[in-house]
Amino acid sequence: MDHTEIARLIENLEAEVNNGGFDQFFYNSAGDNARETILALETIEAGTTADIVKRAAAKFPDGMPPQDRYKRQELLLSRVSPASDAFDELDAEFYGYPDNLSELLAKYGSE
Repeated sequence: MDHTEIARLIENLEAEVNNGGFDQFFYNSAGDNARETILALETIEAGTTADIVKRAAAKFPDGMPPQDRYKRQELLLSRVSPASDAFDELDAEFYGYPDNLSELLAKYGSE
């Protein structure tokens, strides 16, 4: 993964979660890349944020959401978060920005 791809994945995560929580991240196309997003966070050493995303992904059967958007949406709506509240605690943790993602991305890009 190059810097541009890492930045895109992290920016998509931030945009979706900040707009509608992990429910929105997993519902929309950004969730297609949940596994890659975790890897991107780990690559820039945003370990705490990576852990939050891992715990959100772990709510899906098999510990990771399907890459296929429609299968993921079906699971999200029927089993994982039918009341759209399964991620409330993780949303709050994410909103606390335990890692300075902008700073870590800039640092990674300069290495």
